[in-house]
Amino acid sequence: MKHNQHPLEIAFADFLSSMGLVQHGETVVLALSGGVDSMVMTELFARIRSTWNLSLVIAHVNHQLRGEESLGDEAFVRDQAERWKIPFYAERVDTYGHAASSRLSKQEAARQLRYEVFERVRTKVNASAVATAHQADDNAETVLLNALRGTGVRGLAGIPVRRDPGAIIRPLLFARRSEIALFAREHGIQFRDDSSNESNEYRRNYLRHNVIPAIEASKEFDFVTSLNRLSRLMRQLDGLLSAEVRQLLPGLLTRDERGSSSLHISRLRSKPEYLQEGLVLEILKRLGADAEAHKVHQVLELCNRTTGSQVQLSKDLHVYRNRDRLEFVRPRIEPSLHQEVVLGESYALKDFRLTLSEPIPRPASLDSTHSVEFVDARRLGSRLVLRSWQDGDWFMPLGMPFKKKLSDYFVDEKVSLLQKRHIPILESNGEIVWVCGRRLDDRFKVTDETRSVVRLEFGPTIFYH
Repeated sequence: MKHNQHPLEIAFADFLSSMGLVQHGETVVLALSGGVDSMVMTELFARIRSTWNLSLVIAHVNHQLRGEESLGDEAFVRDQAERWKIPFYAERVDTYGHAASSRLSKQEAARQLRYEVFERVRTKVNASAVATAHQADDNAETVLLNALRGTGVRGLAGIPVRRDPGAIIRPLLFARRSEIALFAREHGIQFRDDSSNESNEYRRNYLRHNVIPAIEASKEFDFVTSLNRLSRLMRQLDGLLSAEVRQLLPGLLTRDERGSSSLHISRLRSKPEYLQEGLVLEILKRLGADAEAHKVHQVLELCNRTTGSQVQLSKDLHVYRNRDRLEFVRPRIEPSLHQEVVLGESYALKDFRLTLSEPIPRPASLDSTHSVEFVDARRLGSRLVLRSWQDGDWFMPLGMPFKKKLSDYFVDEKVSLLQKRHIPILESNGEIVWVCGRRLDDRFKVTDETRSVVRLEFGPTIFYH
């Protein structure tokens, strides 16, 4: 009966019901770290399991960051799952390796891997949701952190009660940390202490241990209640802004036949700053990138940089400026081109064809174009190579008596990051002869003294059936 229940149990069930987080008869994955919050959350779910006809599954992620302590957490959670008679899934992840390969902080890498595991478990057991144990104090800390980082409306909205994709729910967001700790003491619930929570190395811990207690000591206002109210209001405002963003986005974002997305810079900049941030945030979400404040700011800062400038948003998503557009691309990982070629042969590769003639007498007129060039045959060395461009490449553009970095040439010619990866370079004995289809090197040009020439022809590969 309800009158025999603890007030936290009653509030928990009411919150689940009023927010529509869980329906009777569903399967729910419980994210259990072993800390006090997740242990209490699991106990509360276990207490309503029968009356709500719920199927519960526990998921634990061992981030392998704290050695024996992490192994102890895993063993403890496994034992507790057995006590509750709840099916248990555990997975160990290489957080340090993922952080290094994806250029993420340790915390970001751990978070990303954690939610990937939760989603795999949810899919495996066909659960409706994954429940995490974030509570009201966590939300207040998040709002304060985001305010200090200078985030927009969505950052001030804090932790959402429900997050898609991934069907993440936060059924303890109504509860204070002190209420949860009291419930654990009164019911003898065991839990594990994470030693990393005591370190002021992390910004959240510094706020939790130093800043927030100083604010609360003033007794002038209820810090957690105030910031949770702000979070609720900002989330409502974010809903209105999201609707406006969805309405505006089709006029600013286009997609090409390769699936790359392109954002019109001047149209974006014509909007108020809060809408600019909202538009970029929505694009990152649609592209599957982590929609974090610093990445939004990186994209917006790119609008003020030169053509060819780029930002790596993740290991498989880049954004670069191409004149009045920001291009979001997923670069193809292909082996670098490096092929020796000889005169008198034609080479058909994946994306282009190159033909080199034998030396011929210099014709009366030279009809050079972007696809056809003539070079002084005697200037060519014994080793000709067709290759990809490399950092540090330089040449002497036709008509210029000085060296120029190839990267600078591409910027001047408004060649995008994606395009320059597919422009082959013809070199002779280590010197650039031709940026194929673009510009000849002045050292190999035909002069009045030239007696024989080599005709170079470059164009797209065409297959005949």
